[in-house]
Amino acid sequence: MRSIKTKLIAIYAAVVLVVMTISGTFILVTVRNIEIDRTYSALRSHAIMINDHIVQQYRSVDFMRPSAWAALEISAYEIEGAILTEIGMPLAPETVFESGIRFNDDSLAQALTGSEAFTVGSLGADLQGVEHHQWFTFAMPVSNSDGDFIIYTRLNMRAMNDILSSLTFTLVIMVLVALVVTLVFWFFLADTLTRPIIALTRHARAIATGDFSRQIKIAGTDEIGQLAQDFNHMSRELRATLSRMASENNKLEAFLQNTSHGVLVYDTAGKMLHANNASSELLDGMNLNSSEAHLAFKFFGFEPEDVYQLRPGEVRESVHEEPDYYLYACITTYTGERGDVDGYVIILQDVTRQQKLDNMRKEFVANVSHELRTPLTNIKTYAETLLDGAMEDTETAKRFLKVIEDESQRMTLLVSDLLELSRIDSKHVALEMDVVDLVAIMRLAIRQAQIPAEQKNQTLIFRPTKTACFIEANAARINQVVSNILSNSIKYSPNTTQIKITMETTEKYYRVFIKDQGMGIPADSLNRIFERFYRVDKARARALGGTGLGLAIVKEIMEEHGGRVYASSQPGQGTTMVLRFNRLPDEEF
Repeated sequence: MRSIKTKLIAIYAAVVLVVMTISGTFILVTVRNIEIDRTYSALRSHAIMINDHIVQQYRSVDFMRPSAWAALEISAYEIEGAILTEIGMPLAPETVFESGIRFNDDSLAQALTGSEAFTVGSLGADLQGVEHHQWFTFAMPVSNSDGDFIIYTRLNMRAMNDILSSLTFTLVIMVLVALVVTLVFWFFLADTLTRPIIALTRHARAIATGDFSRQIKIAGTDEIGQLAQDFNHMSRELRATLSRMASENNKLEAFLQNTSHGVLVYDTAGKMLHANNASSELLDGMNLNSSEAHLAFKFFGFEPEDVYQLRPGEVRESVHEEPDYYLYACITTYTGERGDVDGYVIILQDVTRQQKLDNMRKEFVANVSHELRTPLTNIKTYAETLLDGAMEDTETAKRFLKVIEDESQRMTLLVSDLLELSRIDSKHVALEMDVVDLVAIMRLAIRQAQIPAEQKNQTLIFRPTKTACFIEANAARINQVVSNILSNSIKYSPNTTQIKITMETTEKYYRVFIKDQGMGIPADSLNRIFERFYRVDKARARALGGTGLGLAIVKEIMEEHGGRVYASSQPGQGTTMVLRFNRLPDEEF
């Protein structure tokens, strides 16, 4: 019986059945006891009447006289009475004496001992000796002048049993009727009680599936009505709470999926619970779903034993290094409601750029220190030599002073280039842009380079476009770019060679090509010549007075103008530097 309605009906039916059964049994027992008491009284009264009217009035030889017994036959009960001898043998009346019946029951046995007695349910035959019945029996010892006698009376129990059977049948019918009435009554009453409970159950199931739109109808203000009202209130509050939780979860999910930091979540059993998009990108090629926690810990540089001993709030950090790739990892724990560790969270960040910048900074500092140390060492050495007496030799002193001057000039150029790069990097001062003619800037820069070129018997050949090339730029900075590249071409090209400068016009750009006939640049160095302090041939570059910052300055200035600089070269066949400038958007061919 799974239904509470069925249970209620069954319980109340059982209660009614038990109560009615107990009540009926009590009634039957009470009626039986009443009948027994009344029968006892009737049998005793009848025995007393026999004693008063016969035993005490007649002699024993006259006990069978019909006239003596005639007055006793008008009793309301069908009581059979007899006078027995002191040993229990029938004396009178005639019907009893002639039947030859012998009485034998507990009441008679008790009377033979000298005391009256009453028994219920004694078995015995009727006066005709045909049928055996149950009897109420009463025996009382008496005496007169002729001796001692026993008066014995009995009454057939059939009448009482019929009454009790009829009463039992009536009680059974009443129990059945009461049970049916109770079932019908409790069917409707249980339906009244269980209908709200069924509604609550359906509502609870709907809530479990996420449906909060239903509301229970409140039919009353009793306990069930209050329960329904509280349940509706709980449903509304739960809906609001889940809505807030879903909103927060969506915010968190959006943050995790859109942040540039990778997030990996593992439980204490080592199973991955969450991995956002960034972690998949940062760990490209690694199967995150099949990775176990201890393997991930080792991969990122953590000791699994140390991680498993982390307490809430503790953090461990590590940097995973690969060629040209650096990954910062931070691991901590998350806890449950009781404050116990429920799992581990790993935050990943790509620090390749920062690490490379840090390496570049360290290399830059080392290069600057080295570049400054060399001229300072030379200046110090020659100055000490002069102080030690070389000043007396005029020719030697002049030569030493010339070296000191050259090294000072080299330091000045280095400091100047460093300040220039610092200004460009800081971007504190915006360039003053204007519309200028790129052809005119090229001609000016070439004129400025004529003297150092003629000193090496080099020829500068310029082939400009047929028309002016207007760009938005700072003329002085663009002149500085072209001058730096021409200076390098002159320095690294042999004597009596040609340096060709050509220009090209496309739909979007102007391109300037500066081709020398120098020693060329190896392929593995082409992408690095614009790095600060990078030199293909360091010894030769220092001998020619280069600082290693010229092309870095060129690149920064071109990027400030939205342009680009790159090189193409083959060893032994010279180098071509290419400058690309943006055309003005409203210019027409």
